[in-house]
Parts: sequence; C-alpha cells; structure tokens
Amino acid sequence: TRKGKKILLAKEPQIIENDKQTMILKGAKTSGMVNDVLADMYKIRRQNTVMMAKSNPFLPFEDTQPLLDLLAKKDTSMFLFGSHNKKRPHNLVFGRTYDGQMLDMLEFGVTGFKKLCQFKQPKIPLGAKPCLIFNGDMFERYPEWGVVQNYLCDFFNTTKTSSINLQGLEYVLSFTACEPNILMMRSYEVNMKKSGTSTPYVELDEIGISLDLVLRRTQVATPEMKKLALKQPKAAKIGKTKNVTHDLAGSKLATVHMTKQNLEEMPQSRMKGSRKSEDGELKKKKKRKVKEDGDAEKEEEDEEAMETS
Repeated sequence: TRKGKKILLAKEPQIIENDKQTMILKGAKTSGMVNDVLADMYKIRRQNTVMMAKSNPFLPFEDTQPLLDLLAKKDTSMFLFGSHNKKRPHNLVFGRTYDGQMLDMLEFGVTGFKKLCQFKQPKIPLGAKPCLIFNGDMFERYPEWGVVQNYLCDFFNTTKTSSINLQGLEYVLSFTACEPNILMMRSYEVNMKKSGTSTPYVELDEIGISLDLVLRRTQVATPEMKKLALKQPKAAKIGKTKNVTHDLAGSKLATVHMTKQNLEEMPQSRMKGSRKSEDGELKKKKKRKVKEDGDAEKEEEDEEAMETS
C-alpha cells in the first residue's frame, strides 16, 4: 500500500538522519529499584523515547537477536534494559545499534539511587538540553570508559543544535568516574544571578536523579564496524569549490567576479511619468516644425504672387 511504502522509505538510511529514538524496557524479572530507575530515566529522557510496559525475557549479552528484532520493529537505535537476578542484582544494560546490528553494550549495577520525588526543587521542562560534565581521568585513560563517555553523550543528546543561548542553559548532568569502576551521576538546576560583570554568577541546586553505578561488563564495537558507523555519505559532505563557501547553517555563499560594466550602454527602464513628459515634448517639437514649414510655404507663395504681378 501507499502508506506501507511511505513507512518503509522512512526506515531506510537517510542522508541526514532523524533524531535517535531510545527504547526503555524491562527484563523477565526486575526489582523495585530498577523499576524506579527506568521510570525516572524516562522522565528526564522522555523526548524521542519509547517506554515498554511489558516484561521481556531477553538476555542481551547471550542472545541479541530478539532484542534487535524488537528495536527494528519500533525503529529505535538505542535502548536501556533493566533486570534483576541473584547473580547480577539491580542490573542496567545500555546499548546502541547500527544497521540492524549491535554496536555497543554497557552493563552497570545500581548501588545507590535517589528518586526524583525525593528532591523538592522544580523539575526540568520537556525539551531542555542538558550540559554534560565528565569528571575524572578514567574517561581518558581506559578505552572502555571512553566508550562510556561517548555513549552518554549520544544517549542524552536528544536534539541536534548548532548553538545555544546562555539563558537556555537550565540544568547540568554531572558524571564522575572513580576507582574501581564506579560511575556517579548527578543532576543540577542552573541558577544564574547578578555578579556585577558580563558573566553571571552560577549556582547549582541538585534536583535528581542521583545514581551510583558500578561497571560490570562491556561489549565494544569492532574497529571495522566502528569505521562504518562513523562513515558519512558523500552527499552529506560539503565539497570544496572555487569561490564557494558554506556557513554553519549549511547555506551556500559564493563570490562572483565580473568585468567592468559600461553604464551608458546599459538599457534602462524609464518611469511612466518620464515617458509621458518625453512624448509631450516630441509632440510640441512636431507642432513647431509643422508651423515653421507652413509659414515658409506661405512666404514662398507671397513671393511668387508678387513676381507675377
């Protein structure tokens, strides 16, 4: 059908991709803490996010195909999976896919958690873009923590923007990595106050969620798949052309070189009023010429009459 073709075309790879969709889902068994974490993560990440209510008996690290089929059905490329068992209590799995294949997976265990309702400060409105802060040198020293940093930037980057207004910076997400394999996530509201200078005085008030995680397992993409995932199509690349540049918005700016123009020979459009005045002058000139010709003929006739007489 026409509607089905339209849906299939929307799912095909695009030159400029849409904002990434995220799915939050539960495993076969979950704890109360995991359910609260998933609910609060959906609240702060509810833009471009799908929350699945039913439980799913998936094991992401053992068999990824059922999870990949569900992600393809909902047209989502990122997921957050929560589960709980005796071997891995309060378990969270973050992951993302590329071209229908699993790209990265990060497994964390929840060791500490404070819900949004435990904080009295006002909550962040929908669509607000957070400022991400990463503390600790583990993100640079260890490759797996570099993947964690890259994934978190991808997960909380809801919409793409070229610039942001200082007044639009409403809240901050802080991620602190420390030994051994501990990640602490904190959320703060930004309050800007007068400082007497052009730069305002900034105060941070914690608004939740507060989450303490421990890194358990990772599954990182192969160099070949990572290269394919980072590859840009030729149509999306802005090529270099002589005398042609592009601004940040992608608009084309061109420089045109022209020879010197002779303005005297250039045809010019005349105003309607000027045309009337010129036509009137021409008519007056014709009348004068006709009158002069008539006077000249009359003088000649008079001279001829005098000669005959």
